[in-house]
Amino acid sequence: MSAAEWLRVLGSDPEGLLYVLNTALPGAVLAPYWSLFRGRRFVLDTGDAVYEMARQSGVGAGLKLPLLWLFEQAAQRRASAVVVRGTKHRELLLARGIRRVEVIRDGFGDQVGCTPEDVARLRHRLGLDEHFVLGVMGSTVWSPRLGICYGWDLLQALAGLKDLPVRGLIIGDGNGLEWLRRRAIELGVADRVVFAGRIPYAEVPAYLRLMDVAMSTQTNNLPGQVRTTGKLPEYMAAGRFILASRVGEASLLLPELMLLDYEGEVDRHYPARVAERVRLLCQRRELLEVRRAMPCLARTLFDYSVLSQQLVNLLASLG
Repeated sequence: MSAAEWLRVLGSDPEGLLYVLNTALPGAVLAPYWSLFRGRRFVLDTGDAVYEMARQSGVGAGLKLPLLWLFEQAAQRRASAVVVRGTKHRELLLARGIRRVEVIRDGFGDQVGCTPEDVARLRHRLGLDEHFVLGVMGSTVWSPRLGICYGWDLLQALAGLKDLPVRGLIIGDGNGLEWLRRRAIELGVADRVVFAGRIPYAEVPAYLRLMDVAMSTQTNNLPGQVRTTGKLPEYMAAGRFILASRVGEASLLLPELMLLDYEGEVDRHYPARVAERVRLLCQRRELLEVRRAMPCLARTLFDYSVLSQQLVNLLASLG
């Protein structure tokens, strides 16, 4: 929405409770302003530590950073409640004096209509028959400060698994996709990885079911520690074996077999740990059976009927 559209909405219902999605312009400026000078109440819904994410990734850094910090602080402190995606984000904001913080996690899409036959046809079309598939889904955005792009660790792990019938699958699009393609060539794994690019959301369940192991890597810093990420519920609902860094919500929800240590912002040794765990899973396929518990856990925590009731309860409590 433009600033003009925001102002029109704000003026049309001056008594209503405003729900602001994301710490972004112009909402993160106009909502605190109207709260301070007009008494307008609002809820801020945010899934990230936005200032820290911009500062540490280098994306959106520069002269904008002080303003981003100011807008995020103002929006959090003026909100009647802040909705976050992760337990550790809630703990962080409460420790900073934010008066009310509620965890309402990301959900997952409809799993109906994805048949084993659909998955088998897709597997064959992508050339993944008879292969153990290590996959990742996410925004392939290049971080200029860190010098990496989401999916870099999958490619590096593949380079250490050339003696096994392991293939990579990368789902997602972004300005780092070409960097990943070049990196795959440098590592000698270009013929062992499928770049699916951006796919329709309705097709996500079928693509995820191609993965024997789905990767969910968060950096071990503040931006990573406060996140759940939308991919975790999707992986769980699809019944995938998830290989996650021991960071953020994944560290609280997943069994030990699915977790790997990750040090700092860029852990250059992490891909080797991934390769070692994948090698074990290839050799002992029965260990993959722990994934069968994932759909039930997903329905308990991430089903939209559960999340919507949490939201209803929050809004009702605010009057």
